[in-house]
Amino acid sequence: MTVQTVTPKRRFRGKPRGRELDPRLLEGLRELLGDERQHATLRRRDLLIEHLHAIQDTRGHLLLADLRALAAYMNLPMAAVYETATFYAHFDVIHDDQLPPPAVTIRVCDSLTCQLAGAEALKAQLEANVDIEQVRVLRAPCMGRCDTAPVAEVGHYHVPFATQARIASVIETATFTPPPSIGSVLRAIAVRVDWHCSRPVTTARSR
Repeated sequence: MTVQTVTPKRRFRGKPRGRELDPRLLEGLRELLGDERQHATLRRRDLLIEHLHAIQDTRGHLLLADLRALAAYMNLPMAAVYETATFYAHFDVIHDDQLPPPAVTIRVCDSLTCQLAGAEALKAQLEANVDIEQVRVLRAPCMGRCDTAPVAEVGHYHVPFATQARIASVIETATFTPPPSIGSVLRAIAVRVDWHCSRPVTTARSR
């Protein structure tokens, strides 16, 4: 009796796995962060958090599409970018089935010191009085400012000895908006260093 082994044919994918990258998002990143094709230092892995902050500050949140574009931009696995973005509480990662968050986010520190100083009551007071379509109130891990408890953070601005009135004042004056030039200055320094290091060394003999 002859037994014939039949090897099934392998099916090859016509397209790579995962979502297709919108080239417009990649071009948008180049406008925001700089062109990584001209300045390879922009792909350094230690700049991942800086790039995430730049996107978060510009858009107010991080769409999964933005993370896919950043992964392609930095030549990193999507998993590495996603895990970093979701590890830190200050990054707002929005999945494909979610709506973007309100324009203003108030984070109330929930450390033991802040709890003893009235953080829980402050959070409840804020939740009862804000417009939930414009402002959201969240708990946040220790902010390292126990000497000014309770502490809240509006955007990137820390409010010491936080009260509802103090927080409302910060929102009204929009002092929680980060300076837009910080990220661009750091990126310009990185590009400048890359350009300087790539210049040929001129010695007395070569002149």
